[in-house]
Amino acid sequence: MIPSVRQRILDAALEEFYTAGFHAATMRTIAKRAGCSAANVYNHFENKDELLVEILRSASDEQFTATRTALRKAGSAPAEQWTAAVVAHSLYTARNQQACLVANTELRYLEEVDRKRVVGSRDAQEHLFVTIAEAGVAAGDFDVPHVHQAVTAVLTMCAGIALWYRPDGPLSAQAVADSYGIYALNLVGYRPA
Repeated sequence: MIPSVRQRILDAALEEFYTAGFHAATMRTIAKRAGCSAANVYNHFENKDELLVEILRSASDEQFTATRTALRKAGSAPAEQWTAAVVAHSLYTARNQQACLVANTELRYLEEVDRKRVVGSRDAQEHLFVTIAEAGVAAGDFDVPHVHQAVTAVLTMCAGIALWYRPDGPLSAQAVADSYGIYALNLVGYRPA
């Protein structure tokens, strides 16, 4: 299926933000990558801030959706929920490196109003991880004194996949994600019954 002009612009903007950074990117270079005129880009997006917001919002929403979908398929035990959430989060990062890296490095360029639009699903995802970890502590399955700090450590660890993972490397995206699920269990002090 041939992508729409709007999608080509978004893909080109992501590529430009990834390679040149948000600050150095211009609407003209984005248009050139998309194979259209700058005027056409402006027909779809008011400015590059709007492009960045759309890219970041979409990536955050997609990652959150992937995590919730994995949780619906997982068992009800906190360890199963935790592993499913971490694996889904990690797998999305490995398969969407550019979007995840741009999301983590270019968010700083957004104005406060736009930043709030983007961080909503990030905050919801973090809350989901906190809820699972707290349930694990309450059940006696996890032994971690600072749940919020542990969640931050796990999410930061997962975000780092975008920096080093290579699809042509020795591990598949799924293998990396599965390994991170194990690392994350260790990080919260999982104690199997």
